[in-house]
Amino acid sequence: MSLPRKIRNYNAFLDGISYFGRTTEAKLPVVKINTEAHRGGGMDGPVGIDVGTEGMSAELTFADHPPEVLKQLGKQVRLVLRPAAKGEDGTVDTIIATIGGLMTTNEPGDLKPGNDTPLKVMVDVRYYRLEMNGEVIYDIDLVAGKRVIGGEDQLAEMRSAMGI
Repeated sequence: MSLPRKIRNYNAFLDGISYFGRTTEAKLPVVKINTEAHRGGGMDGPVGIDVGTEGMSAELTFADHPPEVLKQLGKQVRLVLRPAAKGEDGTVDTIIATIGGLMTTNEPGDLKPGNDTPLKVMVDVRYYRLEMNGEVIYDIDLVAGKRVIGGEDQLAEMRSAMGI
């Protein structure tokens, strides 16, 4: 029987600054292909046709309110998340998620004496690259029209047809 590999810890970098020990939670972008339903004559039901990648967002929750983070609202940022996964065999996976986009939200937690007051920031993702043990899983650039998944550039022919 094989047991799943678990994320044991992570570190977060915002614009090259490590926030080791200062973040409590992170959320990677959800990658979803946007589809449009089509049911042609003779078909028994509709099928989804790929019409692009849906918009993505990422989140990072801080244990405090770093002023340099608060000042990034409305600016382009680079977020790097480095979770480490470990299996029962003792090996550790290196995972690197590189995210570029516009910081759209600074959501402060409730102010309560003696309680944590977290700060959640949200990024409207324009670029997302996910690597696992040196292998590129996703390399998506929404603005440039690039969608590489598992080494296959799914939009290369589309860009070529448009002269890009």
